[in-house]
This record gives sequence, C-alpha cells and structure tokens, in this order.
Amino acid sequence: MKGKTWTKLQQFIVALSAVLMGMSGYLTITQGTFFGLAAPTVSILSIFFSSLLLWLFVATDWPSVLCYVMLGIGMLPGVNYSQIFSLSFGNTTFVFLLFTFLMTYALEQTPALRRFVARALGSSFAGKSPWHFIGAFYASVLAISLFISPTILFMIVFPIYEEIMAVLGFKKGDREASVLLIALFATVAIGTAMTPINHVFSVTAMALYKSATGIAISNAQYMMIGIPAGLVLFIAMGVVLRTIWRVDLSTVEMKPLESLEALPAKSKRETATVLIFMGVVLLWVLPELVGGFLPDVAAFLKTAGMAFPPMIGVILMAILSFDGKPLLSIQEGLQKGVYWPSMFLVGATLSMGTLVTKPELGVIGLLESSLVPVFATLAPILVVIIFVLWAGLQTNVSSNLVTVSVVTTVLTTVYATGSVDVQAGTIACLIGFMASLAFMTPPSMPYVAISVGSGWTNAKDAFVYGGGLFLLSAASAIIVGYPLGVFFGI
Repeated sequence: MKGKTWTKLQQFIVALSAVLMGMSGYLTITQGTFFGLAAPTVSILSIFFSSLLLWLFVATDWPSVLCYVMLGIGMLPGVNYSQIFSLSFGNTTFVFLLFTFLMTYALEQTPALRRFVARALGSSFAGKSPWHFIGAFYASVLAISLFISPTILFMIVFPIYEEIMAVLGFKKGDREASVLLIALFATVAIGTAMTPINHVFSVTAMALYKSATGIAISNAQYMMIGIPAGLVLFIAMGVVLRTIWRVDLSTVEMKPLESLEALPAKSKRETATVLIFMGVVLLWVLPELVGGFLPDVAAFLKTAGMAFPPMIGVILMAILSFDGKPLLSIQEGLQKGVYWPSMFLVGATLSMGTLVTKPELGVIGLLESSLVPVFATLAPILVVIIFVLWAGLQTNVSSNLVTVSVVTTVLTTVYATGSVDVQAGTIACLIGFMASLAFMTPPSMPYVAISVGSGWTNAKDAFVYGGGLFLLSAASAIIVGYPLGVFFGI
C-alpha cells in the first residue's frame, strides 16, 4: 500500500524548512550573524516559520514533534528538553485538554446530546411554525456547542439536519438548504467561541497569554466576553437569515422526525455520565461564583487549576460501572476520543510561544525596531481591530490552532515592549474567540469541508455567506467583546 505523496508545494515547503534549520545550525556552531541578527534570534525565528509553514501546508502531527526536537537541540541558549517537555506535555493546558477529551468521549457514547435536541424540537415553541422549528434546532445546537468539541458535535447533528431538510421538502442544490447548512455549522462555531470549556482554540490563546505575561485568564473571565459577544452574533445571524438572505419557508409542511422519536429510554448510565460531566463544568466556573462566601473553596480550585475538575471526572467515570461496564474505558478513550495531532500541535505552540517572548532570544528587540513603531502610532482601537481581523481572516483560510499561536504570540511580544496601550488580556480572549469562528472555506474546519463535500452546500456559498458572517463576527468582537473586557478589567 502506497503512502500519501507530497505535492510539489509540500516538497518545496519541506526543503525550505530544512534549509532554514540547517542555516540556524550553522550559525549556532559558528556564532555568526545573518543580516545583523544573532544566531539565537535566527534560530527561534527559523523554527517558528518552518513549523508554521509545515503546519499550514504539510501536516500537524510530525512537524509538531520536529518542533519539540529543534527547540531543545541546543540552538537556543539556556533551553533544554526538560524545559520543552515542561512547557508542552507538562503544561496545565495540555493535561486539561487530555482529560476533557476523555470525558467528552464518554458523553458521546450516550444518546444524551440527541435527546436534548429531540426535546427542543418537540417543544410547543418549535411546533408553532417552520421558523420556530429551525430556531429551536439552532438554539439547542448552540447550547450543546458551549461545551462539546465542534467537529464531533457537527457529526452528531448533521444527520438530523439532513432529516429536517427531507421533512421541509428541500433537496440538494436548493438555495435554502445550502444557507441553512451554513447557518448550522456557523452556530456550532459560535457556541465554540463562547466558552473555553472543551474548546482548544480559546484555551490555547489564554495559555499563551499566561505563559508570556504570568497573568491567568479564568474560564469565567473569558465567558464574560465570549457569551455576550456570541449571543449578539447568533441573534444577528438569525436576523440576517430572515431579512437579508430571505430563506423561504412559506410552503413548508411540518412532519415529525422519526430518528429522534426512536431514542432509547434514559438509563442510569446516561444519567450518571451527564451528571458527572455537568459537575465538572460547574467546578470550572465555581471559583468566581463562591469566592464571596466560600473563599477557601474558591482559593483551592484556583490553585488546583483547570485540569483538576476533568481529572476528578475521569476518575469517577472509570470507577462507576453499570451492567459490568465502566462509564469510561480510559484505554479506549485514549485511542478513540483524543485527537493526538491537535494535542501535539497545542504542546508545540505553547512551548514555542513562551520561548519566542524570552528577551534573550532577541525577538522582542527585533519587533521593537520594526513592527512596534507601526503599532505605537496607531490608536488603541485600531490595534484591537487589526488583531481581531487578522485572527478572523487567518482562521478562515488555515489552521485555527496555528492562527492562535501566531496572532497571540505577536500580540504578547508587542505588548511586552510596553509601546501599545491596550487591554492585552481581552485581545487574547478575542483572538481565541475569532479563531473559533471558521466558516468561509473548506480548509478552515473539517465541518466546512464535510458540508461542501456533502452536496448540500458548495464552496461559493460558504465563501459568500460565511464572509458575511465573518464581518458580523468581527463587529461583535470589537463592539461588544472588547468594551466588556475593558469594563471587567481582563
């Protein structure tokens, strides 16, 4: 069986990366300079840009491992593998994501999520009209997407969408079906942007900010920005859907969805899994809720960190058994529930994002003499607009995690020079927010590629309608999100 063949572009990227790495090694050995830049500065920039190019055009798994190797190989003074492993695999964010993925896998093995959608679609509100029905469907998807991985959720609700299209009398190629599918995966993206719970993009942005500044952004602080901005965006999308895109549901005749009527009765296994999962979600936000009257509890949870609740959840799910089978098989979850290429990429971005901001490696000095003077002449709101638009545009044409890594690293590096008067923590949150809102092109997210490949929509519609949603996203982040972050002092 033949392996995957690299394209001409990928071959060029691999060769270019090898040249950059080789040049860095040569300068390290000879202690030479390149255009006035010292060897350590050239090395960290070479690793950064080589990894970025490989992530964008070749793969995310082995280039991430290569990044670990190059960071600790000796080209960066004072950096060794113990530090790299501590910054990546030993980072709280890495551990948090690992155990959260395991818990989510256990939840996905139950019909709980489909049951939630079924109840929403069976409500009296949904029965009033086709628009109420569609609204109930999207609202239920939005609620679930607040704490479920976006691609996994899309694969759960996509078959329900197809059944709804059949009930509404739409077929592949119909404009209404195309627009409604774009609105569906946009809803998944909006929910993903609203919270950092089980969402790697916002979590990574917050972690990079903490690594660079030493200041932690809590889940509750992020949600003070993300939830209002996301709700405004969701409502705005609904208004646009009816008034500007003018989806016509006037001739639709409602019928019941057979697949949602055939769900099994709720079991003790399902109930226990949902209760544990929701308990973990509660622990994530509890410090901010009980700080006033249970300060010791709040202090402990803050000190334990965000990885503590899902670790407890995984233990409970592994211990509790029904019908001779635990709620979660950790071995099975590690094999089927954890997307390891993303985990490797998160670890690599966390370690590299921290090292890039080390003053002794020279990147901050380089930015001070080149990029910072440009930002220093801009009004603070223009700096906010630049980072929001940059994150939103890049995430719609490339990897979300790469977007978070690049844009947040530039933000923290520029901010470290003290030349811009902005609320950097808020901008970091908005970078995570915008990096979650990918709905314009197939490469932006797997669910966009799946949708375009399904025949229910096409690349042109995704670009046109997704482009409109991108503008709404940026407006919501700038007009709603940033002022809230400033108000709450994030």
